[in-house]
Amino acid sequence: MSKVLSKWIATVGAAALLASSALTAQAQNAFANSKKVTLRLTSASPAGMEDSKAFTDTAAWLSKETNGTVVLQPFFSSSLFDEIAGMDAAQSGLIDMAVACTCNMTKQTKAMLFSDVPYLWKSMDNGRSVWNGEIGNEVRKELTQKLGLKPVAFTPSGGGYRILWNTQHPIKVPADVKGIKIRTTATPLEQNFWKGLGAIPTPVDVKEIYSSLQHGLVDAEHLQPVWLTLLKHDEVVKYGTEIQALAVYRITVIRQASYDKLDAAQKAAFDKAMKMFEDKAYDYNRSLRAESLKQVKARGIPLYEPNAQEMALWRKAGAEFQQSDTVKSLVPRATIDKAMKEQG
Repeated sequence: MSKVLSKWIATVGAAALLASSALTAQAQNAFANSKKVTLRLTSASPAGMEDSKAFTDTAAWLSKETNGTVVLQPFFSSSLFDEIAGMDAAQSGLIDMAVACTCNMTKQTKAMLFSDVPYLWKSMDNGRSVWNGEIGNEVRKELTQKLGLKPVAFTPSGGGYRILWNTQHPIKVPADVKGIKIRTTATPLEQNFWKGLGAIPTPVDVKEIYSSLQHGLVDAEHLQPVWLTLLKHDEVVKYGTEIQALAVYRITVIRQASYDKLDAAQKAAFDKAMKMFEDKAYDYNRSLRAESLKQVKARGIPLYEPNAQEMALWRKAGAEFQQSDTVKSLVPRATIDKAMKEQG
């Protein structure tokens, strides 16, 4: 290496170091007069879930970005509150931030029920176009003005679409679920969809699913792959079917009063952090799905992908359910149409 080249490399390196130091000093100066604010966040997700991993990464970045003046302190696995109680805790000020699946927000608002209508979501990534569009803006306005909760992120949950898992036999078409006892949540949308296909919907708390599958109290569940492997349900299910009926999203909120404790520089950094959190959650959603499906394959669990004709039957069942009295009584058709349109 010539002396001239070596001198040029040294000069460039020194300049980069000076620029980095200047940026660090600038960041420190921006928050020199900021008071330290700790934001406690409650989540039901285990530490290995995509949103938990994204929160961990984001918390580290936010602390560094704000020179330690904003500390995001997440508590996972319902160690403080479950999802429903967590939203109440955020509203009352017991906690600063909370996370919940949109299906668990019905106590606060019915505006997100549309998200649980089967075959509404064309792909997982389409969530952003809807949550950042007119529907998402309506949700933000309602929660902020009526409840004092400021939505700051909408993220996918569990590694993509829910998969239909069961312990009995391969399922290829809707008719194959007739007589199957399927675990459901308490939502009438989910229960009546499966009931309409001839299955027997059976509400079971998530903590009881493993033993219920193991002892035959239920024969099937509709669950995302990352949840399946984290909860070790891959030890008891025997078959899987990719029916692409339902994608699950989670909303993150901050109490407006907690957000207002931040000064202007801290708010700007926090807002940037929440956009970063969304990006990371979507990335983890993809990578963790791949890891979970690899584990499912290693278990020897066959994952069936319906052919075009079979998938048409599943989508037909979804379209018919969208016209049912259950859906009409809970979700305005205009909202469904708007959500479909916003996905392009």
